[in-house]
Amino acid sequence: MNLDAVFNTFPQLETERLILRKLRADDAGSLFTILGDQEVTEYYDDDAFTDVSQARDQIQAWAEGFGARRCVRWGIVQQGGNEVVGTCGYYGFDRLHKRAGIGYELAQSCWRQGIMTEAVSAIIDFGFERIGLNRIEAVVMLGNEGSFKLWGGLRFHQEGVLRAYERWGSKGFVDLMMFSLLRRDVEG
Repeated sequence: MNLDAVFNTFPQLETERLILRKLRADDAGSLFTILGDQEVTEYYDDDAFTDVSQARDQIQAWAEGFGARRCVRWGIVQQGGNEVVGTCGYYGFDRLHKRAGIGYELAQSCWRQGIMTEAVSAIIDFGFERIGLNRIEAVVMLGNEGSFKLWGGLRFHQEGVLRAYERWGSKGFVDLMMFSLLRRDVEG
């Protein structure tokens, strides 16, 4: 597993329509708009933001996680634009087992346009090809049909329900569906 591919220099990725880049302090307003939306955070692992300072704190937490080699979170920007419309990234790197978790959020105005499929596809490729992951995992709150559809469309396998697996803000302990994609699933 080559975590240096991630953590030596923040990796910027580009797709046909998107730039996945390092989040900056001036992205706090955009992130607040996204994570302050109750519909965006309905199935999110935290409550909706109520103040822009929470977005600044989140950007700082992701930056600190990157510095500590725990996570990498890309800001998603449409080609030709500057405003972050969502984020996606890896967390929970396990060197021995060559696996990591993956997560995302997207502004409601960008839903159902294939943006997240395009962004996540790029970081999946990066995970297998540059980092050397063997397994990528995603946990999804039951009822989140949009994420179920996204992961299924990206060939992730639905493995089963993890009962009261994590505490998600005021939602308390929630049941989560585990999805996974293995290197052999994409190579074979």
